[in-house]
Amino acid sequence: MNSVPMEEHHDLINQLIPLLQDSSFDNLLDQATTHLSNSDRFLIRMELRRLNQDCLRRIDLSGTEAVTECDIAGLTHRLTEEAKQFLEQQLELYEGRYTVGAYEALMTYLKGEPEQEQQESDAPKEPAPFRMDLLPMGHYIRRRETRHTFSSAITLWQPEGAPVSGRTQDLSIRGARIKTERKWHLNPDLPIFISFTELASEFVAPELKHGVSYRLVEALPTDDHQSLRLVRNDSESDLDQTLERILSVSRLRTRPELNHLLRTAKSRGYERQYLPQLSSVPLAMSIKQGKLRPSLVLQTKANLAHLDYWMDERGHSQIGSALTEERLARVLKQPGEVAHQLLFSFVHLHEGHRLFFSATLWELNKLEMAACFFKHGSHKQGFKLHRIRLHAISDRDKEWACHSPVNGRAADSLVQQQLRALSLLINLESTFLGQESGFGGYESECHINQLRRFGQKRVSDLDPSPLACDHQELRREPRFSLHTKVVISHGRRDLIAQSVDVSPRGLRLMLTENAELEPREMVKVAFPELQPMAGKLKLKALPYELVRCQKDKRTLHLKASEDEPHAGVVFLSHLLSQNRSKITQVGSKLQHRQLLEGMKNLILKRLYSLPFFVHKRKTHLEANLAGSSLLPSATFQALTDPQGLSLAAILDNAVVKEHLEGIGKGQEQHKEWHSTLLLHWPPERELRKSWTLSEIGDSHNIHSKLMELGAKGHLKVVSLKLSRAQKPDLDYLQGELAAISTHALHRAKELEEMLWQVVVVGELKEITPETLLEYQLATGETAAS
Repeated sequence: MNSVPMEEHHDLINQLIPLLQDSSFDNLLDQATTHLSNSDRFLIRMELRRLNQDCLRRIDLSGTEAVTECDIAGLTHRLTEEAKQFLEQQLELYEGRYTVGAYEALMTYLKGEPEQEQQESDAPKEPAPFRMDLLPMGHYIRRRETRHTFSSAITLWQPEGAPVSGRTQDLSIRGARIKTERKWHLNPDLPIFISFTELASEFVAPELKHGVSYRLVEALPTDDHQSLRLVRNDSESDLDQTLERILSVSRLRTRPELNHLLRTAKSRGYERQYLPQLSSVPLAMSIKQGKLRPSLVLQTKANLAHLDYWMDERGHSQIGSALTEERLARVLKQPGEVAHQLLFSFVHLHEGHRLFFSATLWELNKLEMAACFFKHGSHKQGFKLHRIRLHAISDRDKEWACHSPVNGRAADSLVQQQLRALSLLINLESTFLGQESGFGGYESECHINQLRRFGQKRVSDLDPSPLACDHQELRREPRFSLHTKVVISHGRRDLIAQSVDVSPRGLRLMLTENAELEPREMVKVAFPELQPMAGKLKLKALPYELVRCQKDKRTLHLKASEDEPHAGVVFLSHLLSQNRSKITQVGSKLQHRQLLEGMKNLILKRLYSLPFFVHKRKTHLEANLAGSSLLPSATFQALTDPQGLSLAAILDNAVVKEHLEGIGKGQEQHKEWHSTLLLHWPPERELRKSWTLSEIGDSHNIHSKLMELGAKGHLKVVSLKLSRAQKPDLDYLQGELAAISTHALHRAKELEEMLWQVVVVGELKEITPETLLEYQLATGETAAS
């Protein structure tokens, strides 16, 4: 066995072991190893098959501590209580089977214990390094039935074939895993009949003795026997009831296989922490009347400002006008061409109208107008850089999204109809720029009027439906989409705004210009366009309290003052109640949970960033868990190495560590922190270094540092976001935790405790091409490479 390559791929192998029993494992393996060579992929496949083979070795730990005899997979072992518990955990990874992988993991664990105890006695315990374990996100093993470890004698045969003896390893109502006593040559195209000889002698069940027809799902041959995964061919309800009765009566001698449920609950628990912190905009497109149109968009607290950016003064989203079919087609046809992915935009205010201008880097280079756009755009409001990444949604993806990850049940027909209509999933990562960015340093003699050609077509029928990702709806009243002019009096200044949505006592407004307002400030509000409908009620100088102002300094949340009678509350209550059929209700109350789950599963199956989680362990913090999608993200591939993923060079940076500890300790001034880091990232981990832009200095120093690191090679630039974790949403995991607690209460408590220990959620994005372009170190062609 080639030990060196397997050590290099240790983390990847551990990530794939829980997926070994999935019926589509071969496809999952191919997708997860696309970044490896064919020879490495072959070695990993062979190693996984070796670890998945049944083991016949007996374990005898007599002479060490108090041991007890226990039967596992038909073999008697003498184990300590600690070793028994560890082995049982390993068996769950292989669905209750005693395999070579489970045996070797126990031997490694036992071998490492004395050394660990010696180290603990000789030196004080140090915090664990920033070495990341990988957590699968968005892909789970789904089972419609509970499987039980169940060993019972059987006889197998195929039509016109000789019978062979064997034993069941696990059993459910519709399926079974069995092991033959000798090597058996079978025809996979023919049914396999099983006579449950031992069960038939214990229970009155002649149908089990006569033979039950199964079809082959998977065969794992070895030198002296075969392990088969089977599923029943028939759908007879009487046989279902017989097997259900036997499994129920035999529950004391069987144990349900919970490992897949534990893995699913863990993944979903961490996903619930990560999704509200997702700053990119996931946008699903569907084809209507032969054209691509925005359909659904995931709305999080972190991307709300980016979504509001695209709203015009009428309250209509212009994101669909920016993402034209031509631009999306170029990204699909040339997914490796960064110039097609980089989209620049700014907003021009003209007579109360918000006009959007946008162009991709490829379009600017083609017209030789990149410097012109950057120079003038950096002086305009809302100058932003967007990175477009997308992929087509396959029929298999839709099928996956239409079923629950917990029990595999299909979603409601209306939800399935919406999900199956989706054809494209876009991930839009946006960054606010401005005069202070490096793009303000571009020089051009062109006139600003030459940018008119990049003006977007104003649309009013391409608004995507938002899917709120909040844990729960905290508003007391439903909100409605109502767009009207609002005048806010703040001191001696009048601010013009457009309402986005309203309730009788609350408003969400978008200002036409930035404003510095503090929470809990009192303002006066007027509704000039609604006044003709109000009769004797005066809709001006209405007292409202500012709840919060978003980071874009333009989106305001107001609530009506409760200290005095309020004509606005009276009027809006009457207006909304009389026009419910005409006004669209918005908010997470109307977002169907199944639709949100389906959208979430589509998004997490292919991440474009690298999320990671920091846990609080007594007196120190450990950043030791990173999320991984089915297809590795470009950021993951850029930062990983053959030994796995280590972020020590990033998280050990003095500035990063200061903010990480501040957020982790719950300090009020530390809730969220963003930064851009320059990395020197060679294969040798001890040579890696990182610098925040604040450590380097002004733009001239940053330019020099980029040139220096670029000359040495191994330059990477990443954006880092650290956010304070929310309380775990255990109600979201109620079904899984209840099922786990029934059979393994301690495992459910361990999972709950782990989720409560999450204090910081981090996200890394690789932004090297954008940064080189910003500091004029790359042409469009260089950035694209």
